[in-house]
Amino acid sequence: MKLAFKNWLKVLRKKVSTLRWMIKSYHRKVQIYKQGVVHATFDPKGPGVVRLHLVPPKPSFRHDPDSLLVIQGYFLINVGHAFAAILRTFIQELVKRCPTNREISMEEVEAIETETIRRVKKDYPKANNEKILSDLRELVTLAIDIAKGNDLPKELKDGMDLSSYFRYAPGPQRMDLVISPMKLKGRKHCPLNCKVCYAKNQKMMDLDDVLTTHQWKKIIDKCRQAGIPMITFTGGEPLMREDIVELVEHAQWFITRINTNGWLLTPDLAKRLYEASLDGIQFTLYSDDPAIHDEMVDTIGAWAHTMAAIKSALEAGLMVSVNTPLLVKNRDYTKTIRFFGENGVRCVTCSGLIPTGGAEEEMAIGHALTQMEMKQVLAEAVATCNELAMDISFTSPGWLSEAEADEIGLPSTPVCGACSSNMAVAPNGEVVPCQSWLGGESLGNILKTPWNRIWKSKRCQEIRTRFANKGTCALKKEG
Repeated sequence: MKLAFKNWLKVLRKKVSTLRWMIKSYHRKVQIYKQGVVHATFDPKGPGVVRLHLVPPKPSFRHDPDSLLVIQGYFLINVGHAFAAILRTFIQELVKRCPTNREISMEEVEAIETETIRRVKKDYPKANNEKILSDLRELVTLAIDIAKGNDLPKELKDGMDLSSYFRYAPGPQRMDLVISPMKLKGRKHCPLNCKVCYAKNQKMMDLDDVLTTHQWKKIIDKCRQAGIPMITFTGGEPLMREDIVELVEHAQWFITRINTNGWLLTPDLAKRLYEASLDGIQFTLYSDDPAIHDEMVDTIGAWAHTMAAIKSALEAGLMVSVNTPLLVKNRDYTKTIRFFGENGVRCVTCSGLIPTGGAEEEMAIGHALTQMEMKQVLAEAVATCNELAMDISFTSPGWLSEAEADEIGLPSTPVCGACSSNMAVAPNGEVVPCQSWLGGESLGNILKTPWNRIWKSKRCQEIRTRFANKGTCALKKEG
């Protein structure tokens, strides 16, 4: 009887000890979750800047769920809790010692690594110093390889899909900030008049006043608190705002992009945007033929402005891509791609017409390509880009099936990202499912409505469930 009691007491003590460890471990997970997303930038002024965002998982009492590593705002990898602890600690030490994007010496790197090992060993005392350092360097090297397009292990070629991402996501991968309306006080505010513009004649793009610099900074801060890793400044024309450099500089925690027609981009502005740590700039150009482009934007001389802007951006060191909405008039896209390549552009994107705004009128009068014609244009474009070692992406869901995209060698099949991979904030602060969804439906005002209430709202979840990761445009289906 005495022996049985001792054994029972021994088992009880062991269970109590295990429970204490689980409680302590859970408390640590809660603290990490409350800290939120951590961010690091490597080589900010180099030709291959690398930006990492580590998203913590929701705490679990019984097991250690993976964290999510977001590289360059789009590549997603599951990271086990031990690896995540090492990387999170390293990022925290890096930010503490180097709060600005300056170059750091090898001595500083070694000091950061040493402090990382010391801190990790407080939570994992049995961990081996060399193993911690090896795991850290493996993760950093992998991130750099992904960011710079180097060869990856087969199992990591495509990263994580969107449906898996939603298990972690506190918000979309990208938030489009529509910082400039199309009309202001009833007058045209955009310098061009693109015939197929998605924002044309949209209710939320006609305002009596714009948000202030302080309000947009507050919105940027709310996006950071929500753990959204990428921001795109768009419009209308985002360069209409005199505070654009200030807003980009305020958003250095994110991957930052600007979508522009280039009309207002001077060499000086391009340089200041580069110095503000802008990661990329995308221009819209309809053709290598000036007459076609100028007709499509209804402005004589626009082509020359945009080409000068592209040159300025490249000379400033910005990462440049050029987008071309495809329709009947500019279907000779391979000629345009070759022109881009000759002018130093290595990344191109293209799209079909989005069934909203001005494009609806063009589609109604037969100016859109058919799906068969689009497939042929894209097949020729992919072959040309492969020949010229250029990157190409097609961004419009619903035009090609996965099998057709594979057949022509398109890098990926476009899927709908509404309320999932991307959302948008309209010029009045209203959150909409995507930047093309500006007709009036709002999910809440980001300046007034708590983000969780927007992200987890019934309507947001409905759109996400119906369209996320599917090859159809939500607007087309809704309409």
